[in-house]
This record gives sequence, structure tokens and C-alpha cells, in this order.
Amino acid sequence: MMEKNQLPVDLLHFNKYYVQAKGAAFFAAVTENQQVIGTIGLYAYDGRFHALKKRYEHKTAAEIVKCYVDPAYRRLGIGQQLLKAVEQFAQSHFYDTLYLHTHPFLPGAIPFWTSQDFIERLAEQDEPWNTLHMDRKIQPVVM
Repeated sequence: MMEKNQLPVDLLHFNKYYVQAKGAAFFAAVTENQQVIGTIGLYAYDGRFHALKKRYEHKTAAEIVKCYVDPAYRRLGIGQQLLKAVEQFAQSHFYDTLYLHTHPFLPGAIPFWTSQDFIERLAEQDEPWNTLHMDRKIQPVVM
């Protein structure tokens, strides 16, 4: 359902969104042969969803994006490790909430996120997407 011949703006301008932006990061899982088998990105939630207006503070909520694990490598804990990396980064940048949205047509996405303690907050009836908004509080770092 995504446009296959067009890069999303954040990947097209990767440095701007993930390298130069404060509080943003992008992680990849790679094989010994340097094949990328999983990715996850994070940046400050920017309030772009009208349905979530005033739900998240822009300075304390981080949005998880581009989470993907190659189907041949699923159910091996790679997604959990990528999520752990994002959460540690988010903690160190003083975010208190991890937000994401997903869709029912993405195989295994909703069961994965609910198994990682993400809570369904809003299900939009925005055909054909049927966007599901989810979040989870981040455990503060104990010093």
C-alpha cells in the first residue's frame, strides 16, 4: 500500500532527519555479511496527526518510525533488540513516551507492539490505512 518507487521524505533527507537532528536516531541490524535485516528510527513527535492533537508534548514524546525486520529473520528477537536500542536512546534524551502508529495490513505489527507493552490509544477509520496509534511510557533511568 506504500509507494514502492518513491522514497519517504525522511529517508530521502536522511542526514537532516536522523544525523543532524537533535534527539533523533536510526538503528540497523546487520548480518556478518553486512546485509541490513532490520531497522528502526526515532525522532521527536511533531504533532502531525490531527486526531492526536494535544495528546503528546512535542518535547517529551518520541515517535518510532521505519521499524522493519526482514521476514526471514523474524521471531529471533531482532525487533526487540532494535526497540531496546531506541528506548535506551530515548531515555538518554529525556523523552518520557514512545509513540508509534501502525496498520492492520502490516503482518505481525500489532501483535509485536502489544507484546512490547504498547497500548492502543486510537484506531482511526481512515480507509484504506485504518491507522492504529499506540504508545508506551519510558521507564526513567535510575541513577
